Amino acid sequence: MKLKVLGASGSKLPGFGLTSFLLDKNILIDTGAAASMLDFDEQLRLDAVLLSHIHIDHSLGLLLMADNLVGSLNKSIQIMSIPEVLDGLREHLFNNQVWPDFTSIPNSKDAIFKLKPMAEGKPVKLGKYTIRAIRVSHSVPTVGFIISDGKSSLLYTADTRATEKIWKEAKKIRGLKGVLIETSFPNRLHGLADLSGHLTPSFISRPCSWRRCRRRSPDLKIPRSGWPWKAPPIIFRIRQYRVQQAGTIDDVLFSGFAFIVFKGVVK
Repeated sequence: MKLKVLGASGSKLPGFGLTSFLLDKNILIDTGAAASMLDFDEQLRLDAVLLSHIHIDHSLGLLLMADNLVGSLNKSIQIMSIPEVLDGLREHLFNNQVWPDFTSIPNSKDAIFKLKPMAEGKPVKLGKYTIRAIRVSHSVPTVGFIISDGKSSLLYTADTRATEKIWKEAKKIRGLKGVLIETSFPNRLHGLADLSGHLTPSFISRPCSWRRCRRRSPDLKIPRSGWPWKAPPIIFRIRQYRVQQAGTIDDVLFSGFAFIVFKGVVK
């Protein structure tokens, strides 16, 4: 399971891309920076997109890649999410006003993108991976994803304020090797973060519901920070001018960073 950071920010500045991750070479987890970080041949290799929600910092790449790839693909790229997210994508973005409807261009059979609804919490096979979409608490319908290859698992929270369900699901995961968590605002703006459906770095260390989430590994110990898994928290979406306010968080993602999840190690 190899993950490359295409972008890990909520806005755009030189060197900081919108939120998007490339799993192996053919699956995108959100698409914010995908069109600008993947070259044409890399975009052609894509098979699927796991879309957490339709906010433009997570979905922009869909619009731009569609324009790049039309007429050049001999397949359709699946966009996978819960029905509310896919309905919003078609109603608000691929609506022939904001952008052409590339779910029906050149026709519904041969479209660039095909929408694949996921039932919340139900496993879906995607190549060697099993994917589950778990609803989180944001300002629009949003899901995080639990991605497993049968040995290792990765949890992606997407954008969320403090929430319960995804952590309750996380406690059931065997082989959880990494947790991608967004922190869009510094601790001093906790109120604004919660109002807009986001987290701050303090969420990682303060006691919260996940202290009660015990993974089934018998040797699991909760560190003083309150983080309950050996899997490291990996932080994205810290704004460029706020990185220094991230507290004691060691792992902050930037565009171009890549790591491999295997055998309990994130490298």
